[in-house]
Amino acid sequence: MKSYQNWASKALRVVPAACYHAVQRARAEAFRRGILRGRKAPMPVVSVGNLVMGGSGKTPFTIYLAELLLERGFKPAVVSRGYRGTNRERFLVVGDGSSGEPLVGPSKSGDEPFLMAKRLPNVPVLIGRRRIDAIEAAKRLFACNIAVLDDGFQHLSLQRDADIALLNGTEDSMFPLGSLREPISALNRADIVVLMGSSEMTKYSALHYADTSSVFRCHLLPISLGKNIRKQAHLSPSEYAGREVVLVSGIANPGRFRATAEDLDWQVVDQLIYPDHYVFSDAELREILVQYHDIPIVVTEKDWVKLPEWFKNESQVLVLRIHVVIEDEEAFWAALRRFIP
Repeated sequence: MKSYQNWASKALRVVPAACYHAVQRARAEAFRRGILRGRKAPMPVVSVGNLVMGGSGKTPFTIYLAELLLERGFKPAVVSRGYRGTNRERFLVVGDGSSGEPLVGPSKSGDEPFLMAKRLPNVPVLIGRRRIDAIEAAKRLFACNIAVLDDGFQHLSLQRDADIALLNGTEDSMFPLGSLREPISALNRADIVVLMGSSEMTKYSALHYADTSSVFRCHLLPISLGKNIRKQAHLSPSEYAGREVVLVSGIANPGRFRATAEDLDWQVVDQLIYPDHYVFSDAELREILVQYHDIPIVVTEKDWVKLPEWFKNESQVLVLRIHVVIEDEEAFWAALRRFIP
């Protein structure tokens, strides 16, 4: 009976998935043929995006790319939509690249732009529903000369100089049958493809749509465990090898969080999984502390920025910080530099 129900549920999603596929393909074709036209930004634009709904490491990769551009002599701005934030202005400056801290809270900007502003104290971070408004503001207010467009692969209404597409091996079928935002064939728009977190080429069947000369591998490296109780004291993740931990997260890919913990040889006694962008209530957090009162509780950095100070100051609460490491960075930079005027 259960297998029949699963089959019936899948069958009901086939038609909507086919319709969604047709709409997305027609939209992309309209932009390709010039029937629809993207706006031209006043500076070069490098987009970081993916094909699936949910996490492919876009936020840490965007942080990495902004740092790389800054290091190589550019003055970048990070531009994002501000998903789930309450901002309704044409654009909002989340971080100005000089104050050292975000200028607004995560509820207004959205958790990911807030995290990026926190991690990029020397790079302006702006949000806007029309990304062109935020890019124009970045040039006008901060004299930025290149924009990194967070989650921009499907934002065809803005012209890009380079499109970077991230793959994590979970690319399957069109939504709602699977998790794809658009057909896998859309990968032929990508100028650079980055394989996230795995060395198994067999997981990336989508690659036959890409120019393999511009395919790079990268992984997410855990760099520290933070504690707020001593003003962001940092520990090495290896210090918790062999120790019991509880993982708590509201992210799109909690499986990757657990895999990282297990790679660090942490003993995961429980993993509490909440929806992506989840906002925890004080009551929920107190219940977690009571239930696991003698076990370290580890959260992701994306969740950490939204948590109340009282919870972050609990001695058992830690945040895992990660950093992107790309193989052959010089070759990656050379490939990217070809597209930047």
